[in-house]
Amino acid sequence: MRTSCIIDPSTGSGFVNQAYEAASTGARSQSWGAVDIAPNTALASYLGSLRRQSRSAYRNNPYISKGVDNQVSTEIGTGITVRSTTKNEEFKAAADELFGLFINDIDPEGILNLYGQQAQCSRARRVSGEVFIRKRRRSLNSGHVLPIQCQVLESDYVPESLHRVLRNKNVIISGIEFNRQGKRVAYWIHKFHPGERNSHGNYNDLVRVNANDVIHHFLPTRPGQVRGEPGTVQSLVKANTFDQYDDAELVRKQTNAKFTGFLYREEIDEEDYKFDPITGDPLKADGSMMGATVEPGTILQGLPGEKLEMFKGEDPGGNYSAFMRWQSLSTAAGMKIPYEILTGDWEKVNDRIMRTVLHEYRRQIEMDCDHLMKFQICRRTWHWAMDAAVLAGKLPVGNYLQDRDELLKHEWRAQGHPYMHPEQDINAKTKGIKNKSR
Repeated sequence: MRTSCIIDPSTGSGFVNQAYEAASTGARSQSWGAVDIAPNTALASYLGSLRRQSRSAYRNNPYISKGVDNQVSTEIGTGITVRSTTKNEEFKAAADELFGLFINDIDPEGILNLYGQQAQCSRARRVSGEVFIRKRRRSLNSGHVLPIQCQVLESDYVPESLHRVLRNKNVIISGIEFNRQGKRVAYWIHKFHPGERNSHGNYNDLVRVNANDVIHHFLPTRPGQVRGEPGTVQSLVKANTFDQYDDAELVRKQTNAKFTGFLYREEIDEEDYKFDPITGDPLKADGSMMGATVEPGTILQGLPGEKLEMFKGEDPGGNYSAFMRWQSLSTAAGMKIPYEILTGDWEKVNDRIMRTVLHEYRRQIEMDCDHLMKFQICRRTWHWAMDAAVLAGKLPVGNYLQDRDELLKHEWRAQGHPYMHPEQDINAKTKGIKNKSR
């Protein structure tokens, strides 16, 4: 960065004129905790804390939970489906039919089908930052559709704190082994979830799994980034503080609602000290007053000469709703989701604005779906399934090794979004097709 010195004519002294105000170190930037740190160093130190707080927010914070679930449903819908596009018609028909059976037999636990796993992985990527899928081999007589299944593993299974240099000069960075060319060659995975109470996970129970048998689903926001950060990071502090404030305001109103009024006397005689000023009951032998339980709407009954002063409900002010809306906007911006979708508040938008908002939001989700879900998970799952089917003799092939690239051609299709205005949208598409054909 180039700087220049400017002379102040009134004082004759000079000061530095910086090309970038954001790079200044003056009073306005003293509290800016900006540090120069590599992506993997930063994540290795803080990824565990980020995951814990993000998962806690998803469990307890309605805005975080609603935002994540909506992003997952927009990305996956009822499932991202596949069909073969190879020119070998016989292989195409057999592959589509076989994979249609495999999607319901893919889960080792038998809980989810492929589409359920897609949603599970998308949710884990957004909440925990990443997820791993391990190919589990099965015997040919195991009764499964194919001799493989896909096991979804939480990010905790691969320890981000594991860093080593091996004898063969391979390097383990955050639990992932790289060769000297920088290629991923293996993942070091716990046999059991290290956070489970009945688990005794430690570095001695790690298993080295070949990288060809593992899918790492995450978004590398920085070049060279090895592990993924939760998609809720920018909203966690704001959402947590906002949620606590809103709860405190609600509790304050609930507490104040129990008290309707207060009785007081302008003059107090000596005899009055023998009685409880709230209930009028005699005091205990030790001179203490009996406690009073006040129910909502209760008016306390006083003694002669006492007056009743009614409590006024505290009004948070006319700006409270605007304040709440702005805080929700900040949370929505951090999660990269429209405010209206996050909160369900469509009061200030019309159908034209809604279209613009949804188009921008869906474009972003489609990018995540294509770059991450389809490329990382769906593509690899199709390759695993086709290779296993060929080895098991369940697909008609000639020279598979020679024609593999052609035979594995396929395409994944996400569920289409419903029309916002069916008549207008369909007419617009029809006109577009007619204009193209001219």
